[in-house]
Amino acid sequence: MSEKDFIRIDIDKIEPVEISDWEMKNIEKRILRVSKKRAKNKIKWLSAIAMTAIIVTSSTIWLPAVADRLPIIQQLIQVNNSPQLQVFSDYGTIIKQLDESNGSTIELAEAFFDGSIVSISYEMKLDKPINGNPLFWLEQLEVNGNTVTVQSQQIIKKDDYTLIGMFTARVSDEVIDKTISVQWSPEVLKGMDYTTLIEGDWAYQLELSPTKAHSKKLNIPFGNEQYQLVFNQLTKGKYATALYFEGNLEWNTEFLMFEIKDNVGNVYEDIGTSSFKSDSGRVNGYIELFVPDTAIQTLILTPSIRIVDEKTLTKKEDIQLPIIKIPLE
Repeated sequence: MSEKDFIRIDIDKIEPVEISDWEMKNIEKRILRVSKKRAKNKIKWLSAIAMTAIIVTSSTIWLPAVADRLPIIQQLIQVNNSPQLQVFSDYGTIIKQLDESNGSTIELAEAFFDGSIVSISYEMKLDKPINGNPLFWLEQLEVNGNTVTVQSQQIIKKDDYTLIGMFTARVSDEVIDKTISVQWSPEVLKGMDYTTLIEGDWAYQLELSPTKAHSKKLNIPFGNEQYQLVFNQLTKGKYATALYFEGNLEWNTEFLMFEIKDNVGNVYEDIGTSSFKSDSGRVNGYIELFVPDTAIQTLILTPSIRIVDEKTLTKKEDIQLPIIKIPLE
């Protein structure tokens, strides 16, 4: 569907959906072709959609009465029971930090830092119901004084006066083994049609200590005579494992994709790659996935390159590349 069609979707008719790697990249590429001013907003908007594993768009969710006494992350697990949320639940720190603006209060509930990724959950009490479904915040997130981009957001309307949600951001490519200072300043809550639902001036600051994680340099080439790439780093924490790569690809027309399994037989589905143009004909980027078991020692990747039309992004050809193996320890 076109971007125009997407914007006109009736929110009340949407069901929960999963976003595949190809769909995510297709969205990102289209957004990066709009004018610079529009792109700044729309990248935030559609990245909030695309980077979240499951989008929950029902106008009001049903939760048992006991949910009011559960931590926010446990309430989110009832809606989206992902293994990463369970990791958050197991290792998260209770925060209980409140701020009020324009009659509405946001309470930061729990936070988790695995050495490279930060996730924070919250609950928002409204002074009046909002007209529409919340989708993402426009906000300022800083870690140790540096601006960081929020990669995913999940916001659920619990009832007419209560929202619960969480957001996740990659803080560093390298593992940080020291306490970090996090500042979050949400300003505007947007809906599916990019209308403003709530405005305010909330501000939070907290210190987070990392769980055990590690990073190591790699030098594992992959590709073929035409496409020469290399995995140059692995960062592994409790929340996510990231494999960093670089090589010669045309960022506008060539998508790097992977089928992934491990040495114990797990198959990893809908794993996206994030790539960035580093020079003419070259990119760098990373793959991010959740590795559920410490007994898993090796990832087995089957890469391919999808070549698309630069204007329409329709597929021209898929080029299969040789299998590669990545040791995790």
